[in-house]
Amino acid sequence: MPVYERGYTHWESTGGRTYPPWWVIARRGITEPLRSRWFLLLLVLAWIPAVVKGTIIYVKARTGNLLDLLGGGWASLSGDGVLAFIEGQRFFVFLLMAIVGARLIAMDRRDNGLALYFSRPLGMFDYIAGKTLIVLFYYLCVTLFPVYALCVFGYLVSAGTTGVNTLVVIPLQTTLFCLFAGVGMSLVLLAFSSVGKRTIFITVWWTILFMGSEAISALFAAGGFNWLEFLNFAGQYHNAGSLLLGTEPRLDIPPVVSMFLTLLYAVLALLILRRFVRPVEVVS
Repeated sequence: MPVYERGYTHWESTGGRTYPPWWVIARRGITEPLRSRWFLLLLVLAWIPAVVKGTIIYVKARTGNLLDLLGGGWASLSGDGVLAFIEGQRFFVFLLMAIVGARLIAMDRRDNGLALYFSRPLGMFDYIAGKTLIVLFYYLCVTLFPVYALCVFGYLVSAGTTGVNTLVVIPLQTTLFCLFAGVGMSLVLLAFSSVGKRTIFITVWWTILFMGSEAISALFAAGGFNWLEFLNFAGQYHNAGSLLLGTEPRLDIPPVVSMFLTLLYAVLALLILRRFVRPVEVVS
């Protein structure tokens, strides 16, 4: 159909680079929280344990193993020390993921934003992948990125540190674990976000699942019901991570069982997302 409006010009390519849709969604979602000073302060606080651990590593390099009694395995750069550090970051993981991820799909559903998204050349994969990368990025900010910094720092200050193990093996194992756990947790949180339209309710559900399940699991374990530790949502990822990092299991459940449960969480989350996030056909 011809366009007779004055000033109309046909579209011409500028020759600029075209980014994939999932990257456009992820980039905007990642940069938006960084405009808040309170959020930046929270990120700084989340790095304090890494600074403490780096200080202990530095002092240990100067005084020998005298501080092992103080830092224990947590202060080492072995697989056990890295996993213990990531476990200690679970509160910041819970908080950052709740702040960033609880509203990602809920606000789109509440404001009818899905119609705007899918009126463009955007598929389901691009939408889910973009939203997942937003949450995953902030999960990695308080888990994987501090470990990278600690490995480089530990190699520089420790004369007897093996470079292959500290700069290659441990970072690679940690990357695999963090991607596995981060993507799984992000999908579960996005599934919650896709079900509701009120951010406060989604945050409550996420709190019950992440923090409440850990408290309930610890309560049952104290009563001798260790087999009920499968209720610990975050603990399942850490327990499965013992396979990837070569450490002792974190729960009285075989790590293979925890791996299966975490994969089941991801599958259920994808089914929920498929059910509640539907492309909208725009008819002109």
